[in-house]
Amino acid sequence: MTEELTISQQDLDFIQIQLEINKPYEACGVIVGTINWTINGTINGTMTNVEKVIPITSIRRTEASFELDPQEFYDAWSDAEKNGSEIVGVYHTHPFYPGTPSSWDIDTMKNNPSVLLIAGVNGIFGYVYDDDIENVKIWIK
Repeated sequence: MTEELTISQQDLDFIQIQLEINKPYEACGVIVGTINWTINGTINGTMTNVEKVIPITSIRRTEASFELDPQEFYDAWSDAEKNGSEIVGVYHTHPFYPGTPSSWDIDTMKNNPSVLLIAGVNGIFGYVYDDDIENVKIWIK
């Protein structure tokens, strides 16, 4: 389970811009990077390093949900694998609400243990699901 995530200010700004330009709809995309399975020499946690964020078209373009376009997701996954990286998470926006998981987000996270970044009216926050919602500490690199 990812406990910490490093991401560039440029990538955070990009996600925030996606929130603004897609209003009133939710925007979404994938987070590409690598996972270090140890923190401080132990294997009880993970650090995820974000290399880039990639916007993906939402085929469910609504104000309260999103669904990643399957072909664009596959293309991003394939490109990441070719470059020795992986999709380490997903981001999406809450254009009129806080950056906290909705009940729909929580149900989705139960089936996908990767990082979920949510950009809301109060900032960008990271989460994972491990028997409950856990916060992911975000470090700017």
